[in-house]
Amino acid sequence: MRDKALKKKLQQLHIPQYDEYKLEKVIVEAKKIDLFSGNQRMTNTEFFLNQLGFISKKVWSLKAFFSISILYLILAKDVYSNNWVWTLIATTGPILCLFNAKEICNVFQPGMFEIQMATKHSFSKVLMIRLIVFGIFDLLFLICSTIILSLVKETVIWQIILYGIVPYEIMCFGCMYILNKCHEENILLYSTTWGICLSSIIIILKISGVELFATCYFAIWLVFGLIAVSGIGVEIKQLLKKTGGNLNEISNGTFI
Repeated sequence: MRDKALKKKLQQLHIPQYDEYKLEKVIVEAKKIDLFSGNQRMTNTEFFLNQLGFISKKVWSLKAFFSISILYLILAKDVYSNNWVWTLIATTGPILCLFNAKEICNVFQPGMFEIQMATKHSFSKVLMIRLIVFGIFDLLFLICSTIILSLVKETVIWQIILYGIVPYEIMCFGCMYILNKCHEENILLYSTTWGICLSSIIIILKISGVELFATCYFAIWLVFGLIAVSGIGVEIKQLLKKTGGNLNEISNGTFI
């Protein structure tokens, strides 16, 4: 009964004839509306600076404190006279990289991937900005160490660069490999283990009397460095492919 009464009322309604002119007018007016104004969107620069605030202040404090402490130890007479300065520089890279790994692991926490996939900027973009920010900080530390040692201790610059960068690259390669191969909840544990093992190997070789930093081993250090760089490139490519970003950036409104 209700359906019949409803049909009867609908039949009594007056439906105006289709007006094509008014439809075209509505389309013209709709095109004038700027739904995605460029000045309301966050630029890449703003997004980069914005990401700095999401990095834990504790991580920045630890990296700054550790870097200052290492620079102080490098300038100590006992460290330099006992030829421990190179060991100190070599083990600094993996530890700095380990601080970075801790923050990167926070991005991969369960649930964060789904949230960031739904945001305007892709997950891979968030990840790359974190890597770039940490890379800039660590590069500045290496530059400062190189300048100070070359001026104060009259040390050969290429030695500082080589012994500082190669262990850092090897550590980065290991962390990238772990990010690609391991489950999210185990990433930090495996990265920490890898960093401790790498630093321990350098220290044990020094204590054992192995002339790890002798000039004759320069080519070996260089080869390991090049292999590590190549490995990092491969792992970053796989990592970005794994993160993927928004599957349809146009539909999700990703701004490039």
